[in-house]
Amino acid sequence: MKHLVGNLLIAPPSVKGNFFQKTVVLLTEHHNSGSVGLVLNKPSQVTIKDFAKQNNVMLDLPGVVHIGGPVNVKALTMLHSNDWVCDNTMVVNEHFSISSSQEILTKMAMGYLPSQWRIFVGLCGWTKGQLANEIEGRPPYDRNQSWLTATANANIVFGFQNQTQWTESIELAGSEFAQKMLA
Repeated sequence: MKHLVGNLLIAPPSVKGNFFQKTVVLLTEHHNSGSVGLVLNKPSQVTIKDFAKQNNVMLDLPGVVHIGGPVNVKALTMLHSNDWVCDNTMVVNEHFSISSSQEILTKMAMGYLPSQWRIFVGLCGWTKGQLANEIEGRPPYDRNQSWLTATANANIVFGFQNQTQWTESIELAGSEFAQKMLA
């Protein structure tokens, strides 16, 4: 499971009628107490500019805040390329880092921006062993609704939005699965 940190969890087409329908999650942590990730493809209706204004920061950047998951919905997190740091940046892998400091918006307003980034409120969380059980489809989880996995890359993570990101991720997972079968 530790090898999944920095990679994608993709809800299969059979997941319907809940928060995780057609979602793509970047797994950012996996340790003894559980796992954490961010849903990449659930944009909110709140613009970055309005969100910053609500936090008393003048920031005129395009885009919207994304809904990172149903847990800790007031938590601000920025997923970004590794060319940016703040006081609590955590490197996920050689491609991605996350930061959740209050100084994120202020630094961005001063022009200190990563080359690639997305802002989130909320996150996904799994208790110890839960994610492994979901991926393996062990009871009480349904094998037909197990997470698909794929290698994350900057193009998938930052280059797509909404359902297109999910579709591209499904195709990537299928391609990687086929390559494993041929090896």
